[in-house]
Amino acid sequence: MCLQKDDKGLMQFSIATNWDPGLLDYLEGSPVTSQYGQIWNDPLGGGRMSVFLPKIDKSQATEFIALSKQRGIGFTYLANATCFDNAEFTRAGYRKILSHLEWIASTGADMITVSLPFMLALVKTHFPEMKVSISSFARIQTVSAARFWANAGADKLILPEPTARDFKLLRRIRESVSCELELIANHTCLFHCPLDLHHRNMVSHGSQAAHACGGFAPDYCRLSCQREKLKHPEEMIRSRWIRPEDVDYYAGIGIDCLKLIERFRETRSLAEILRAYEERHSPANFAELLSLPKAGVYRVPNIETMERPDLIATDKMKILLDVLREPFTDKLHIDSQKLDGFLAHYENVDCNRTDCRTCGYCHRMAEKAITVDEAWRTEMIRKFDRAIEILTTGEIAT
Repeated sequence: MCLQKDDKGLMQFSIATNWDPGLLDYLEGSPVTSQYGQIWNDPLGGGRMSVFLPKIDKSQATEFIALSKQRGIGFTYLANATCFDNAEFTRAGYRKILSHLEWIASTGADMITVSLPFMLALVKTHFPEMKVSISSFARIQTVSAARFWANAGADKLILPEPTARDFKLLRRIRESVSCELELIANHTCLFHCPLDLHHRNMVSHGSQAAHACGGFAPDYCRLSCQREKLKHPEEMIRSRWIRPEDVDYYAGIGIDCLKLIERFRETRSLAEILRAYEERHSPANFAELLSLPKAGVYRVPNIETMERPDLIATDKMKILLDVLREPFTDKLHIDSQKLDGFLAHYENVDCNRTDCRTCGYCHRMAEKAITVDEAWRTEMIRKFDRAIEILTTGEIAT
């Protein structure tokens, strides 16, 4: 788990693990106090589909967690699926959950992350010694919701992406609960994304062992999201990421920990992200820190989960996968220095009740800080349109 800030207000970090023991060399002695992850083909599932999870089994995970603990680095295990198909209330489903939680507890993991109130209650009933964090998937966006989870026994709240520039809300939540508060630093989710509910359920089922989908899920949500960001570059500014340069601003309002993603990045890439946030300094292209496609930094996905001729036309699936893997950061550039001081605007504006077209602030910031290869952008929008058409017309199912 993330420790409380010290008297100097230093931020702590939680970082995705790719299960590479070499990653621990970079983490030892750093501000990272916890890693988080999940085995491949997990019975409960979580926030990333099997196509993007390293193929780690229980014995390998147990060994890695023990090695992490020897280095003084905590571990949070993820059980943050948003849906169990109601199986959690059946004999077999309930036993499966309890059995898996027993294994998680046996690994020495410090904390478990859940999304559902039932799961929090279950863990606190059967494993009272286990600390529990509440996933961003729970969408805690009010003081009353934060207080509900804290009163139910949560040790940490991972606040969802849209809250990260709602500073009045963050301060009110900080005043209302004593548990730890965490924000995700380097995501690129659309602000209050309309695809959010669909996507959370999609990835939950797409990571659960023995689910009917078998890990198969053409990512309509990601295709639509990436297309929107290319079509309207101001969406890149509206996305509630946190710059390395602004870390101490968040520490000052009471955020205990920042979460760094992704679990399918290579070790060197994860280390570079951590270094940027630790040193409070972005690279020349801030987009390189974000959850955008980038050449050479992601592990090879488990394509066999998606190439399913028994379910779809594999030639059409290849088109979708090629579009999703197209590198962004070679053609899209965000100059972090041109965003110095930009957070002050959000202290005085309620974005939840403001028409973005009337405000125009993020659009102006995008024109100031973002440059895109226009020929590439036009071509990629066309490719995204075609990929989405393949799904919506049913071509992929023929």
